[in-house]
Amino acid sequence: MTPSPDEPPEGGPHATLRIGEWTVLALADRIERAGSSHKLEPRAMRLLLVLARAGGAVVPASSLLATVWAGVVVTPSSLYESVSRLRKLLGRDAEGREAIESVPRKGYRLRWPVHHTAAPPLDAHSIAVLPFEAIGVEPAFDFIPPALTDRLIGELSRHGELSVLARGTMLRYGERSRPAAELARELGVRCVVDARVRQGLGERLWVEVALVDGPSQRQTWTETIELPVRHWMQAADIVAGRLARSLTFEFHARAPRADPGALPQHESARDLAARAWVELFARPESQGTNQRAQAWARQALGSDPGCGLAEVCLATCAWRAAQFGWESPPGAALDESTLHAAMAHAERALELAPDEPDAHYVLGLIAYSRGETVRAEEALRHCLRLSGSFAPAFGLLALVRTRLGHPDEAPALCDRAFALSPREPLRAVWHLALGWSALARHDAAAALDAAQRAMAVNPAFPTPYAVGAVAARMLGQEALAAQWVEVLRARSPFRSVAEFLRRMPAATAPAHRRQMQTAARWLAEAGLPKD
Repeated sequence: MTPSPDEPPEGGPHATLRIGEWTVLALADRIERAGSSHKLEPRAMRLLLVLARAGGAVVPASSLLATVWAGVVVTPSSLYESVSRLRKLLGRDAEGREAIESVPRKGYRLRWPVHHTAAPPLDAHSIAVLPFEAIGVEPAFDFIPPALTDRLIGELSRHGELSVLARGTMLRYGERSRPAAELARELGVRCVVDARVRQGLGERLWVEVALVDGPSQRQTWTETIELPVRHWMQAADIVAGRLARSLTFEFHARAPRADPGALPQHESARDLAARAWVELFARPESQGTNQRAQAWARQALGSDPGCGLAEVCLATCAWRAAQFGWESPPGAALDESTLHAAMAHAERALELAPDEPDAHYVLGLIAYSRGETVRAEEALRHCLRLSGSFAPAFGLLALVRTRLGHPDEAPALCDRAFALSPREPLRAVWHLALGWSALARHDAAAALDAAQRAMAVNPAFPTPYAVGAVAARMLGQEALAAQWVEVLRARSPFRSVAEFLRRMPAATAPAHRRQMQTAARWLAEAGLPKD
């Protein structure tokens, strides 16, 4: 009889397994060894657990397909590919043996020893989503709370740096018989998401979500989202996506800020990389945040060379340094070597974490800057296939589609980004995308409004001043255009039209070249020197 992958390990529901040198955190779909941590796709974890619970016996391929892919029609190639990926990730033991052995015409067996261990200390990145509680919801709509629970767990699980308990485990906790903080301790997680769905007058739903910290028993974050009950399917993705994005920020930002040189020596690579991520994506872009993020990401890689999120952060740091001239003397050309280094970090991040949405996003960002617009679009669309809540990918995709000659698509893409993450610092870029698309559509008034909104979000972000100067000049507002040209000359790398063209993303698509030529002409008329 094939062991069930849903049975908890010996020693309780949150005990763990050790397979060789790897600690298997089954409920979080994660394996760890000597400071390195890897998120497994849920079916890969189920496959590993079935083999582990067979006690070294051969498990027929047909049984693995029936158990791991229950209810799904797949071919044997799905099993072969999953076994191959697990072998590659687990590596070899001291005797040079791979973890999983193929037994011809019979199946597979696990060759390494399996041990049951006590639960490890609470992981600062671990989280459990309690089933959404329904309050006053009509029977016709009682399917909505479990659907939202399922979607939120799915979205959170796509973020590789979070350890999210699986759906099957959380189904047992539908009744609110004990406080959320007590459940956090029982489940062995740091935090619990406690949510309720209330139905009010006018067939409106209110989704109320709180994040409860287990050790301190405090509620550390709340969010309330309203949606029309009869249009819940259209709104559900936005609800789950916004909550997932907000919770990702909350988790990465949990550690207190500190100078890189003052960080405690015991801090893990994941914590260091999370600090760097917060500096880059939860703070307005600046040279200071870039330098702090770079220091923390390098320290993370020094602790764990396989930390994919740290490579993502270094790629972003290098791109920003090249884009804004932060590591170049005044008047220097765009640093192609720094941009090349940024791409190398992005490609390394993809190699280490191919299912990490951030890795595909930053690859798209750098490809866009290098004029590889088609590659940028594919990377961003793959990012969104991995995580529909990844708001920055929608905003950057709006820029890419504008550059490819489709500015009419940008507003809908930016609307999606704003709906998913309305308070995110990167929304300055989304306003900028709206500004560029408006210029491409010859709507100077909309471009001026978008540029000013981007300036309000991040006054240090230079590109909106260029868009604003162009739009103001097109509208005949010479004084305002001249004011922003002075900002460009005094506080940005865009000190001339030639420098603006050199530092902006390479215009390889015909539509992009026309857009940049038009912008350059209007900037020159607004008073920006040509050279």
